[in-house]
Amino acid sequence: MAGMKRRFRHGAGNAVVVAALCIVSASAFAQNRAAQSGGKPPEQVAGGFEKVKVLPPGGPAPRMADGHVDLTGRWYPNSAGRMLQFAYPVDAALIRQFDPAVTPELQPVFKPGLDPKYRRGGVDSGECEQAGTPNATLTQINQHAPMEMIETPARLTMLYEYPLDVRMIYMNGRQHPKDPDPTFNGDSTAHYEGDTLVIDVIAIDERLRNQGPFTSRVSNPTLPQGESPAGGAGGAGGFGGWYHSDKEHVIERITRTSKNYLTWQITVEDPVVLAKPWQTAPRIWSLADPKDEWGEVFCTLNQEPEENKKIREYEEQQKGK
Repeated sequence: MAGMKRRFRHGAGNAVVVAALCIVSASAFAQNRAAQSGGKPPEQVAGGFEKVKVLPPGGPAPRMADGHVDLTGRWYPNSAGRMLQFAYPVDAALIRQFDPAVTPELQPVFKPGLDPKYRRGGVDSGECEQAGTPNATLTQINQHAPMEMIETPARLTMLYEYPLDVRMIYMNGRQHPKDPDPTFNGDSTAHYEGDTLVIDVIAIDERLRNQGPFTSRVSNPTLPQGESPAGGAGGAGGFGGWYHSDKEHVIERITRTSKNYLTWQITVEDPVVLAKPWQTAPRIWSLADPKDEWGEVFCTLNQEPEENKKIREYEEQQKGK
Protein backbone atom coordinates (compact mmCIF):
# COMPACT_ATOMS: atom_id res chain seq x y z
CA MET A 1 0.00 0.00 0.00
CA ALA A 2 1.37 3.41 -0.97
CA GLY A 3 2.90 5.40 1.82
CA MET A 4 3.39 2.47 4.22
CA LYS A 5 6.86 1.66 5.52
CA ARG A 6 8.08 -1.54 7.08
CA ARG A 7 10.44 -1.46 9.99
CA PHE A 8 13.76 -3.21 9.50
CA ARG A 9 16.45 -3.95 12.04
CA HIS A 10 19.92 -4.28 10.59
CA GLY A 11 21.12 -7.07 12.81
CA ALA A 12 20.28 -7.57 16.45
CA GLY A 13 23.69 -6.34 17.54
CA ASN A 14 23.38 -3.00 15.79
CA ALA A 15 20.02 -2.16 17.31
CA VAL A 16 21.30 -2.83 20.80
CA VAL A 17 24.58 -0.98 20.43
CA VAL A 18 22.94 2.09 18.92
CA ALA A 19 20.60 2.19 21.91
CA ALA A 20 23.52 1.77 24.29
CA LEU A 21 25.50 4.55 22.65
CA CYS A 22 22.58 6.88 23.18
CA ILE A 23 22.22 6.37 26.94
CA VAL A 24 24.52 9.20 27.89
CA SER A 25 23.10 11.62 25.35
CA ALA A 26 19.54 10.80 26.40
CA SER A 27 20.39 11.41 30.05
CA ALA A 28 22.09 14.68 29.18
CA PHE A 29 19.09 15.68 27.08
CA ALA A 30 16.74 15.15 30.02
CA GLN A 31 19.04 17.04 32.40
CA ASN A 32 19.41 19.97 30.00
CA ARG A 33 15.66 20.20 29.56
CA ALA A 34 15.20 20.25 33.34
CA ALA A 35 17.89 22.92 33.75
CA GLN A 36 16.27 25.11 31.11
CA SER A 37 12.97 24.96 32.99
CA GLY A 38 14.48 25.91 36.36
CA GLY A 39 14.76 22.34 37.61
CA LYS A 40 11.13 21.52 36.83
CA PRO A 41 10.20 18.71 34.44
CA PRO A 42 9.61 20.01 30.90
CA GLU A 43 6.00 20.48 29.94
CA GLN A 44 6.40 18.74 26.63
CA VAL A 45 9.02 16.42 25.13
CA ALA A 46 9.16 15.24 21.53
CA GLY A 47 7.57 11.82 21.35
CA GLY A 48 5.40 12.42 24.39
CA PHE A 49 7.91 10.81 26.77
CA GLU A 50 6.94 13.20 29.57
CA LYS A 51 3.65 11.27 29.72
CA VAL A 52 5.29 7.87 30.21
CA LYS A 53 4.48 6.57 33.68
CA VAL A 54 4.62 3.28 35.53
CA LEU A 55 1.35 1.43 34.94
CA PRO A 56 -0.79 0.73 38.01
CA PRO A 57 -1.65 -2.93 38.70
CA GLY A 58 -5.04 -2.36 37.07
CA GLY A 59 -7.00 -4.84 39.20
CA PRO A 60 -7.01 -8.64 39.28
CA ALA A 61 -5.88 -10.75 36.35
CA PRO A 62 -8.71 -11.88 34.02
CA ARG A 63 -9.58 -15.55 33.84
CA MET A 64 -10.69 -17.97 31.17
CA ALA A 65 -13.84 -20.04 31.30
CA ASP A 66 -11.93 -22.92 32.90
CA GLY A 67 -10.87 -20.67 35.80
CA HIS A 68 -7.20 -20.35 34.86
CA VAL A 69 -5.58 -16.95 34.49
CA ASP A 70 -5.84 -15.62 30.94
CA LEU A 71 -2.45 -14.50 29.55
CA THR A 72 -4.01 -12.97 26.45
CA GLY A 73 -2.64 -9.54 25.62
CA ARG A 74 0.14 -7.55 23.98
CA TRP A 75 3.07 -7.25 26.38
CA TYR A 76 6.18 -5.06 26.63
CA PRO A 77 9.29 -5.97 28.67
CA ASN A 78 9.08 -2.88 30.89
CA SER A 79 6.69 -1.13 33.30
CA ALA A 80 5.20 1.36 30.85
CA GLY A 81 3.00 -0.73 28.56
CA ARG A 82 4.64 0.75 25.46
CA MET A 83 7.83 0.62 23.41
CA LEU A 84 10.84 2.00 25.29
CA GLN A 85 14.58 2.07 24.64
CA PHE A 86 17.52 3.14 26.78
CA ALA A 87 17.96 6.12 24.48
CA TYR A 88 14.53 7.53 25.32
CA PRO A 89 14.44 10.40 27.87
CA VAL A 90 12.50 8.47 30.52
CA ASP A 91 13.27 7.25 34.02
CA ALA A 92 15.53 4.19 33.70
CA ALA A 93 13.37 2.45 36.30
CA LEU A 94 10.61 2.24 33.69
CA ILE A 95 12.84 0.10 31.50
CA ARG A 96 14.43 -2.08 34.15
CA GLN A 97 12.70 -5.47 34.29
CA PHE A 98 13.81 -6.49 37.76
CA ASP A 99 15.51 -5.20 40.88
CA PRO A 100 18.83 -7.04 41.29
CA ALA A 101 18.85 -6.21 45.01
CA VAL A 102 15.56 -8.08 45.44
CA THR A 103 15.78 -10.82 42.82
CA PRO A 104 19.44 -11.20 41.79
CA GLU A 105 20.20 -12.86 38.48
CA LEU A 106 23.52 -14.68 38.33
CA GLN A 107 25.67 -15.46 35.32
CA PRO A 108 25.61 -19.02 33.99
CA VAL A 109 28.26 -21.37 35.36
CA PHE A 110 29.85 -23.48 32.64
CA LYS A 111 31.37 -26.91 33.16
CA PRO A 112 35.16 -27.02 33.59
CA GLY A 113 36.99 -27.95 30.41
CA LEU A 114 33.96 -27.09 28.28
CA ASP A 115 34.44 -27.62 24.54
CA PRO A 116 35.10 -24.14 23.03
CA LYS A 117 32.41 -24.75 20.42
CA TYR A 118 29.77 -23.97 23.05
CA ARG A 119 31.32 -20.57 23.87
CA ARG A 120 32.17 -19.48 20.34
CA GLY A 121 31.00 -16.06 19.25
CA GLY A 122 27.60 -15.47 17.73
CA VAL A 123 26.89 -13.82 14.43
CA ASP A 124 28.77 -10.66 13.58
CA SER A 125 27.16 -7.27 14.18
CA GLY A 126 24.97 -6.48 11.22
CA GLU A 127 23.78 -10.07 10.80
CA CYS A 128 20.65 -11.71 12.12
CA GLU A 129 20.46 -14.42 14.75
CA GLN A 130 17.93 -17.21 14.44
CA ALA A 131 14.79 -16.78 16.53
CA GLY A 132 13.76 -19.62 18.80
CA THR A 133 13.35 -20.74 22.41
CA PRO A 134 14.49 -19.30 24.75
CA ASN A 135 16.36 -16.90 22.47
CA ALA A 136 13.32 -14.87 21.38
CA THR A 137 12.41 -14.09 24.99
CA LEU A 138 15.99 -13.55 26.19
CA THR A 139 16.53 -11.12 23.32
CA GLN A 140 14.04 -8.76 24.96
CA ILE A 141 16.53 -8.21 27.79
CA ASN A 142 18.21 -5.89 25.30
CA GLN A 143 15.79 -5.26 22.45
CA HIS A 144 12.63 -4.28 24.36
CA ALA A 145 10.28 -5.44 21.59
CA PRO A 146 6.69 -6.54 22.33
CA MET A 147 5.26 -10.02 22.42
CA GLU A 148 1.60 -10.95 22.04
CA MET A 149 -0.16 -13.94 23.59
CA ILE A 150 -3.52 -15.43 22.67
CA GLU A 151 -4.72 -18.10 25.08
CA THR A 152 -7.51 -20.65 25.12
CA PRO A 153 -7.83 -23.65 27.47
CA ALA A 154 -6.32 -25.83 24.72
CA ARG A 155 -3.50 -23.68 23.33
CA LEU A 156 -1.30 -20.66 23.95
CA THR A 157 -0.07 -18.78 20.88
CA MET A 158 2.98 -16.53 21.29
CA LEU A 159 3.77 -13.91 18.65
CA TYR A 160 7.11 -12.14 18.92
CA GLU A 161 7.33 -8.88 16.98
CA TYR A 162 11.14 -8.96 17.02
CA PRO A 163 12.72 -11.34 16.41
CA LEU A 164 9.80 -12.37 14.20
CA ASP A 165 8.74 -15.70 15.68
CA VAL A 166 5.62 -17.75 16.40
CA ARG A 167 5.22 -20.39 19.10
CA MET A 168 2.33 -22.79 19.65
CA ILE A 169 2.08 -24.17 23.18
CA TYR A 170 -0.36 -27.08 23.43
CA MET A 171 -1.94 -27.93 26.77
CA ASN A 172 -4.67 -30.41 27.78
CA GLY A 173 -2.16 -32.91 29.14
CA ARG A 174 -0.08 -33.20 25.98
CA GLN A 175 3.17 -35.12 26.57
CA HIS A 176 6.53 -34.80 24.80
CA PRO A 177 7.00 -37.32 21.96
CA LYS A 178 9.48 -40.08 22.77
CA ASP A 179 11.83 -39.03 19.95
CA PRO A 180 10.96 -35.45 18.87
CA ASP A 181 12.64 -33.84 15.88
CA PRO A 182 14.71 -30.80 16.95
CA THR A 183 13.30 -27.42 15.98
CA PHE A 184 14.35 -23.87 16.87
CA ASN A 185 11.38 -23.49 19.23
CA GLY A 186 11.65 -27.06 20.49
CA ASP A 187 8.82 -29.30 21.64
CA SER A 188 6.65 -27.69 24.34
CA THR A 189 4.17 -28.94 26.89
CA ALA A 190 2.43 -26.76 29.47
CA HIS A 191 0.40 -26.98 32.64
CA TYR A 192 -0.80 -24.63 35.36
CA GLU A 193 0.55 -24.62 38.91
CA GLY A 194 -1.91 -22.32 40.64
CA ASP A 195 -1.84 -19.08 38.65
CA THR A 196 1.54 -19.84 37.05
CA LEU A 197 1.76 -21.41 33.61
CA VAL A 198 4.76 -23.77 33.47
CA ILE A 199 6.10 -24.46 29.97
CA ASP A 200 8.48 -27.39 29.51
CA VAL A 201 10.65 -27.36 26.36
CA ILE A 202 13.02 -29.98 24.92
CA ALA A 203 14.44 -30.86 21.47
CA ILE A 204 15.79 -27.39 20.69
CA ASP A 205 17.97 -27.15 17.58
CA GLU A 206 21.64 -26.94 18.60
CA ARG A 207 22.33 -24.19 16.06
CA LEU A 208 20.33 -21.75 18.20
CA ARG A 209 22.46 -19.57 20.49
CA ASN A 210 21.14 -18.66 23.92
CA GLN A 211 21.44 -14.91 24.22
CA GLY A 212 22.03 -12.97 27.39
CA PRO A 213 22.21 -9.32 28.42
CA PHE A 214 25.18 -7.01 28.00
CA THR A 215 28.23 -7.81 30.08
CA SER A 216 28.85 -4.11 30.74
CA ARG A 217 26.96 -1.57 32.83
CA VAL A 218 25.10 -0.10 29.84
CA SER A 219 22.53 -2.90 30.07
CA ASN A 220 21.44 -1.63 33.48
CA PRO A 221 22.06 2.13 33.85
CA THR A 222 20.47 2.12 37.32
CA LEU A 223 23.38 0.20 38.85
CA PRO A 224 25.94 2.12 40.93
CA GLN A 225 29.24 2.95 39.28
CA GLY A 226 31.72 0.09 39.52
CA GLU A 227 29.07 -2.57 40.09
CA SER A 228 28.75 -5.42 37.63
CA PRO A 229 25.30 -5.85 36.09
CA ALA A 230 23.22 -8.60 37.63
CA GLY A 231 22.14 -11.07 35.01
CA GLY A 232 25.10 -10.96 32.62
CA ALA A 233 24.87 -14.18 30.63
CA GLY A 234 28.08 -12.95 29.22
CA GLY A 235 31.14 -13.52 27.21
CA ALA A 236 30.70 -15.03 23.79
CA GLY A 237 29.62 -12.92 20.87
CA GLY A 238 30.02 -9.54 22.53
CA PHE A 239 26.47 -9.45 23.86
CA GLY A 240 26.73 -12.56 25.99
CA GLY A 241 25.47 -16.00 25.13
CA TRP A 242 26.36 -19.62 24.50
CA TYR A 243 25.45 -22.61 22.40
CA HIS A 244 23.72 -25.60 23.94
CA SER A 245 23.78 -29.37 23.59
CA ASP A 246 20.98 -31.72 22.56
CA LYS A 247 20.36 -32.29 26.29
CA GLU A 248 19.13 -28.73 26.89
CA HIS A 249 15.90 -28.44 28.85
CA VAL A 250 14.10 -25.09 29.23
CA ILE A 251 11.42 -24.36 31.83
CA GLU A 252 9.43 -21.12 31.59
CA ARG A 253 7.19 -19.87 34.39
CA ILE A 254 4.70 -17.14 33.43
CA THR A 255 2.59 -15.56 36.16
CA ARG A 256 0.03 -12.84 35.45
CA THR A 257 0.20 -11.01 38.76
CA SER A 258 -2.52 -8.44 37.89
CA LYS A 259 -4.43 -7.09 34.93
CA ASN A 260 -1.48 -4.97 33.76
CA TYR A 261 1.51 -7.11 34.73
CA LEU A 262 3.05 -10.52 34.39
CA THR A 263 6.42 -11.99 35.32
CA TRP A 264 8.39 -14.37 33.13
CA GLN A 265 11.17 -16.53 34.52
CA ILE A 266 13.34 -18.88 32.45
CA THR A 267 15.42 -21.78 33.72
CA VAL A 268 17.94 -23.46 31.41
CA GLU A 269 19.29 -26.92 32.24
CA ASP A 270 22.06 -28.50 30.19
CA PRO A 271 24.20 -31.23 31.82
CA VAL A 272 26.72 -31.06 28.97
CA VAL A 273 27.32 -27.29 29.01
CA LEU A 274 26.22 -25.91 32.39
CA ALA A 275 27.63 -26.89 35.79
CA LYS A 276 24.24 -26.06 37.28
CA PRO A 277 20.91 -24.74 35.92
CA TRP A 278 20.90 -21.07 34.96
CA GLN A 279 17.85 -19.00 35.88
CA THR A 280 16.74 -15.49 35.03
CA ALA A 281 15.08 -13.23 37.56
CA PRO A 282 11.26 -13.05 37.33
CA ARG A 283 11.28 -10.27 34.73
CA ILE A 284 8.37 -7.83 34.47
CA TRP A 285 6.24 -7.39 31.35
CA SER A 286 3.41 -4.83 31.14
CA LEU A 287 0.16 -4.81 29.20
CA ALA A 288 -0.10 -2.55 26.17
CA ASP A 289 -2.97 -0.22 25.45
CA PRO A 290 -5.67 -2.01 23.39
CA LYS A 291 -5.06 0.54 20.60
CA ASP A 292 -1.39 -0.44 20.36
CA GLU A 293 -1.04 -2.12 16.96
CA TRP A 294 1.12 -4.99 15.78
CA GLY A 295 4.15 -3.99 13.72
CA GLU A 296 6.02 -5.99 11.10
CA VAL A 297 9.74 -5.99 11.90
CA PHE A 298 12.33 -7.85 9.86
CA CYS A 299 16.01 -8.29 10.59
CA THR A 300 18.08 -7.78 7.44
CA LEU A 301 21.80 -7.96 6.71
CA ASN A 302 23.58 -4.66 7.26
CA GLN A 303 25.56 -3.63 4.20
CA GLU A 304 27.46 -0.83 5.95
CA PRO A 305 30.95 -2.25 6.70
CA GLU A 306 32.31 1.02 8.11
CA GLU A 307 29.49 1.26 10.63
CA ASN A 308 30.00 -2.39 11.56
CA LYS A 309 33.69 -1.65 12.17
CA LYS A 310 32.80 1.14 14.59
CA ILE A 311 30.38 -1.14 16.42
CA ARG A 312 32.99 -3.89 16.75
CA GLU A 313 35.48 -1.37 18.14
CA TYR A 314 32.86 -0.23 20.66
CA GLU A 315 32.19 -3.83 21.67
CA GLU A 316 35.90 -4.42 22.30
CA GLN A 317 36.06 -1.28 24.47
CA GLN A 318 33.07 -2.49 26.51
CA LYS A 319 34.68 -5.89 27.15
CA GLY A 320 37.44 -4.14 29.02
CA LYS A 321 35.06 -2.35 31.41
